Amino acid sequence: MKRRDFLAAMGLSTLAACGGGVESSVNGADATNTSGGAAPGGNSNSGGNGTKTLPAVHYLTSDAGYTDYRPAISGDGNVVIFERTAVSGGTTQLFKLENLSTPTSPTLLLDASQPVPVSQTRPAWCWKTNEIAFNGAPTDTSRPTAWIARGDGSGARRIDGTDGFFYPQWDIDGKQLVSENSGPGAKPLPCNTCFDRTGVLQATNIDGTTATGALSLYGGMPTVGPNDLPQIAFAGQPIVEGWVSTNASNVAYNQDYNYIFLNSCQNGIYTSAPMEAGASVTRFDPAYQGRAPAWSPDGQSIVFESNRKGGYAIYLYSIPKATVTQITDPALGAQHAKFSPDGTRLVVTLLHPAGGPATRGIAWIDITTLL
Repeated sequence: MKRRDFLAAMGLSTLAACGGGVESSVNGADATNTSGGAAPGGNSNSGGNGTKTLPAVHYLTSDAGYTDYRPAISGDGNVVIFERTAVSGGTTQLFKLENLSTPTSPTLLLDASQPVPVSQTRPAWCWKTNEIAFNGAPTDTSRPTAWIARGDGSGARRIDGTDGFFYPQWDIDGKQLVSENSGPGAKPLPCNTCFDRTGVLQATNIDGTTATGALSLYGGMPTVGPNDLPQIAFAGQPIVEGWVSTNASNVAYNQDYNYIFLNSCQNGIYTSAPMEAGASVTRFDPAYQGRAPAWSPDGQSIVFESNRKGGYAIYLYSIPKATVTQITDPALGAQHAKFSPDGTRLVVTLLHPAGGPATRGIAWIDITTLL
């Protein structure tokens, strides 16, 4: 299938038409969450993109005593939730930051009067229902399950049957979710699995094979497209001997050797192709490395993280133009970007500015001029 036809076919995908029916760290931050070299010289993120000046970075949190990671933003754009881990130790918990124009001190998200998991990670916000999906676990090193809570942190409950489901992401209406499945039923492991809010599986693997059907795919870190499930972008890796290392027999999954893939479904068959047309599916090309994608609200862009220029930086892919624009300097080690509801800003996690420790803060970036 030609690439142009493949992208066009994505808009026709529906879960009904398609049969209805492990990352490096277990539960905390990704293994490479501090990659990217030394902290930059200030909050203004300039340089590293030829003669262009990169957009300014505006910190929302920059406390030397904490690492803040994996943000998500509310449907009204006024609240950001994120993971927080104290430098002094302890488990990772979800915090919220309100009134972003004049933010106050972060507070715990989940209502402590209810049973909640000790470790709380990977939040995702459903703007239509004002609910949050996240990973919960007894400890930061145990395998998590998917959880749901209201936007105010109340009503937290575990979704049965989701052992080892990482990065739970909502569909548009809040009726179904898709998750990186690293649990006992994953085939292959990991793959992206669709399930409803009660834990009933809808489709075990919505990645399928490469577009030619020749190779199976590892897949994770999904983001739901504007045409709703099963349309996703995800961090994928063809299952090819020697993909990860020079050892020809090595076919193990490694999240640093992903591309961003887009899936499609025709006649009940799932296939996926790299978002960037030049990426080879038979041999890894570091120039196209990427993971943790997020789709824009209007469906015209995908933001993702990549270490293709050294440390991790955020990049913006324009679907109509098929172009990639760098957003942050690799020295910031920026990761896990999410769009604001109006699509003009990103919230990200990155290293603290000069003079701070090698911990992380949450920031926002205006990308209006890059759209």
